[in-house]
Amino acid sequence: MVGTRARHAAGPGHVASGARSRPGIRRLAALAAAAVAAALLVTLPAQTATAASQLVAESFSGTSVADAAWKPLGSACLTRATSAPTSGSTIGVCSSRNQSLPASANPGALQLTDNRASAVGGVVYDNAIPASGGLDIKFDQYQYGTSSGGADGIGFFLTDGSVPLTAAGPAGGGLGYAQTTTAAGVAGGYLGVGLDAFGNFSSPTEGRGTGCTTPVAGVGQRPNAIALRGPGTGLAGYCYLTGASPATSLRATTDLSTPTTSLGRTIRITVSSARLPVVTVYMGAAAGASTASLTQVLQYRMTTPAPSSYKLGYLASTGTFTDTHLIREVSVSSLDNLTALTLVKQIDRSTAQPTAYAEGQTIPYQFVVTNTGGLTLSNLSLTDPLVSPISCPGGLLGLGLFLVGTSVTCTGTHVVTPAEAMSGTLVNTASARGVNTLLASVTSNSSSVTAQIVAPAPALALTKTGTLTDSNGNGRADVGERIAYSFVAQNSGNVSLYTVAVADPRVTGISPASTTLAPGASQTFTSAAYTVTQADVDAATPIVNTATVSGKTFAGVAAPTASSSTSTPVSGSAALTLTKGATLTGGSKAGSTVAYSFSIRNTGTVPLTGVALTDPLPGLSAVTYTWPGTAGTLAAGATATATASYTVRQADVDAGQIANTATVRGASSGGTQAQATATRTLTLDRTATLAFTKTATPGNVPAAGGVVTYAFRLQNTGSTTLTSVSIADPRAGVSALSYTWPGTAGTLAPGQVVTATATYTATTADVAAGSIVNTATATATAPTGQVSGTATATVLAVADPLPDAATTPQGVPVVIDVLANDGRAATGATLSRAQLSATPALVGGAVGPVPASPTAGSATCVASGTDRGKCTYRPAEGFTGVDVFDYALQSGAGTWNVRVTITVTAVNRDAVARADRLVATIGGPAVTIDPRANDTDVDGDSLAITGATPPAALPGSFGCTAVLCTYQPPATGTPGSSVVAYAITDRPAAPGTGIVASSTITVFLDPAPLVPRGFTHRDDASLGASTGTWTSTTTVTGATASCVAGRPVTALAWTAVPGATDQLVERRVAGTTPGAWITVTRLAGTVTSFSDDRLGESRSYQWRVRPDLQRWVGIPSAPSPAVAQPATVSAVGC
Repeated sequence: MVGTRARHAAGPGHVASGARSRPGIRRLAALAAAAVAAALLVTLPAQTATAASQLVAESFSGTSVADAAWKPLGSACLTRATSAPTSGSTIGVCSSRNQSLPASANPGALQLTDNRASAVGGVVYDNAIPASGGLDIKFDQYQYGTSSGGADGIGFFLTDGSVPLTAAGPAGGGLGYAQTTTAAGVAGGYLGVGLDAFGNFSSPTEGRGTGCTTPVAGVGQRPNAIALRGPGTGLAGYCYLTGASPATSLRATTDLSTPTTSLGRTIRITVSSARLPVVTVYMGAAAGASTASLTQVLQYRMTTPAPSSYKLGYLASTGTFTDTHLIREVSVSSLDNLTALTLVKQIDRSTAQPTAYAEGQTIPYQFVVTNTGGLTLSNLSLTDPLVSPISCPGGLLGLGLFLVGTSVTCTGTHVVTPAEAMSGTLVNTASARGVNTLLASVTSNSSSVTAQIVAPAPALALTKTGTLTDSNGNGRADVGERIAYSFVAQNSGNVSLYTVAVADPRVTGISPASTTLAPGASQTFTSAAYTVTQADVDAATPIVNTATVSGKTFAGVAAPTASSSTSTPVSGSAALTLTKGATLTGGSKAGSTVAYSFSIRNTGTVPLTGVALTDPLPGLSAVTYTWPGTAGTLAAGATATATASYTVRQADVDAGQIANTATVRGASSGGTQAQATATRTLTLDRTATLAFTKTATPGNVPAAGGVVTYAFRLQNTGSTTLTSVSIADPRAGVSALSYTWPGTAGTLAPGQVVTATATYTATTADVAAGSIVNTATATATAPTGQVSGTATATVLAVADPLPDAATTPQGVPVVIDVLANDGRAATGATLSRAQLSATPALVGGAVGPVPASPTAGSATCVASGTDRGKCTYRPAEGFTGVDVFDYALQSGAGTWNVRVTITVTAVNRDAVARADRLVATIGGPAVTIDPRANDTDVDGDSLAITGATPPAALPGSFGCTAVLCTYQPPATGTPGSSVVAYAITDRPAAPGTGIVASSTITVFLDPAPLVPRGFTHRDDASLGASTGTWTSTTTVTGATASCVAGRPVTALAWTAVPGATDQLVERRVAGTTPGAWITVTRLAGTVTSFSDDRLGESRSYQWRVRPDLQRWVGIPSAPSPAVAQPATVSAVGC
């Protein structure tokens, strides 16, 4: 964002400088005889100016500014100034002119900043101008530079004219108007207009608009925008009101020391005279534009009433990005016609003012007088019925000259009177009068201002004192002694009070009879002395009397009364003493009896009546009295006795004592109360003990994850109540306890029992340790202190035995050590093949309660000795496959039936290799043969060719793969035959485990072009046609494709073809024009099914199979008929 911040100001009526400037106050030679022509004056009514009135006019084009109301801020200067000003405004010489006007350039301008970085400059106009006719503000502004985003911009602002304007708000994005988080906005701010090149005036960053909701604090950065912000004070307000982007950029992207008018923009701001003014902003495409050529940019009606007068100001700043900022041709006029002499009366807010004024407070006023006519005035006078004297600067009152367009602020004060303090508001009106150069009297408009008055709050305070003439020095009033009273009444309210008087029913001759008190004032009243009587002394009570003060406001409203009392003791006295005894019968336990005795004595100087004893001990019996005379009456020095009984409660035992206080009361004949108390504490013996147990179920947890349930029982075995009873089990993982209380939770009376449960899930570490041992602690609070107990429970953590498995060849017995993997479960346990429990745990698929026996062999186990746990399994003759049996195991941790699984494997037997032959033609094509086709393996193992050894004399070439041998006959040669040895092995998938078999292939080489001599065997030709049939496992009429592993699958099946050595499975896409057949897989001749899972979704296919009958001549058979999956079958959704 752009660098620094500065302040702004706003102001009224000024005198233009340079060619258009005029002195602030000057006299005209033509008026030298004005005083002697007074007899010729003609008094005229208030006159209206013929057109909108000029309020401020300053071109800033000259070498100085005559109007001292213009105050420079920061680096602001006049470009034409060559020396410091000696009078008028203090705007002076520019110390830097980087890309700005030289001093020789005429006309000059007000330079707010040149093109330096981090520069701040501004001006404020600290002279009030009237708001009653609205404002029409017009000026030329220049913002230009080569920075890509421009500097901050130029801020123009209006403030409340009753507030001093000597500084602007922060520079930077606030443009001298709005606040930041740490710097206050411009004082008295009413309207801020941002000519915002960089765009931050519209943004709520840096604290601008703090506290604003409607309108908002800001809308974000909006470069090249004209935006409005509303009223604010200190760090609050200055809300964003509206904004718009002008058709022409606010700034020019160039650097120039002598800018032309094309680099400037004419700005016009109008503020209507309405209570809620309408603000309109216009802009021209260049400086010096006529009013008619300007284009409206925005318009907004203010929602806060306008002040009575305005002040104004400008501010600009640069930061990292820079621009030159210039101002020229400032003109401020009224929008509406004003009277020839305009007056604005307002409260002077040069100092902080209260929101309302009280009686006696001073209200400061300002009178903003503006010559808005066309003629110079003299003999200026101000009339205000409430304010006198009124003072004006520059000697304007009287014969001083008041030039056209001049505005002056006069001052005066008024003190709120008692009558005004009752009114709620104070409205007063002022007017101004002068004489113009035509010797006509000119009268201003009347201007009124309303001051809020603090609501009347009448209040009185009274202080009364009494002084005893103590003749015998006993400090008490005796018969015949005198008491002198005095009274101080004070007005503690905020309005004057009248007929303030004091009344006291005990005395006479109060003086003065009444008085008047201003707020805060006081008055002392006196009275005749009071003489003490015998009745006062006999009453034995202090002599108390109360005085009351009253008064009325100026409006006749009674103020709240106030009272004050005094008390003087007398010589008579009433007193009692009380003693108390206690005897316990039955011991320190609930139900025992306490007998109480009391002695009551009158130790005063007067008889007492209504004597009675109270004892708040709950459960105490009624009190039985023995009186010396009349019941309830004791003469001075007399004594009465009393008794009562009490039954001990459990709470007393818990407390360890019975402590209570008895009180006796009586009264003298004058009503003076006598009272005495006596306390007796009886100590009780007490005990605090408890019994605590803990159990666990089950007794063994075989594996991690097993759950143990703990049960706790806690009993109060003492004689006192236990509170804060709790059980804690510190082992990690134990659940929260669930309690069952006999009554109030956490409390056990003597003999009561609380139970609780908790659970615990065993861990791997517990199983490794072999047991779970943990101790719980019970705690409680007894009246004598803490009491506790512990209880421990142990749970075995023995893992279940594990199942066993073994493998043995066909017909070979095998020995299994079944206890070797059973861990702690086998330690000390009983082993048996017979049943050991009705409810054994079943392990590894074992059955129960009787252990299973093998079905294809026999098993025996050793139960003791060095071979304990070794079981021998003997398979039945010829059996291969899986057999099982169980064994039983029993120990302190449990009983189990455990499964043993035996796998009996078949013995690999030799494969049989049979002789083969093939026929080839000299010069003919290569011939292939699979010699495995007639080889067999009794175990059904697959076979693979391991090699072939052709004789050296065999012409041509001969070689074999694992599944096929190929002979390439020579191009020329001699017919004949040769024998080639070959070898096969079973289990080719497990190299080194198979058995090798050998045989031969006889190769017949026929001459060309003789007919081949291979076997055709027409009697076997039917094998070529009898290819069998096959079908899809999905029916042709309504099959549904299945999904396997997320893809469509069609399962196929067919009948085996006798003599087939291989089979080709082929597939094509079905339809009106079927696709080409493609090979899916090659299968062995014995295979009769296949699942095809290489299919597309939502398509129909056909399949066929080609059995291969190439055993002798290598000629494949014809394919089987094609079978189609119906087109309605879809695989979508797999």
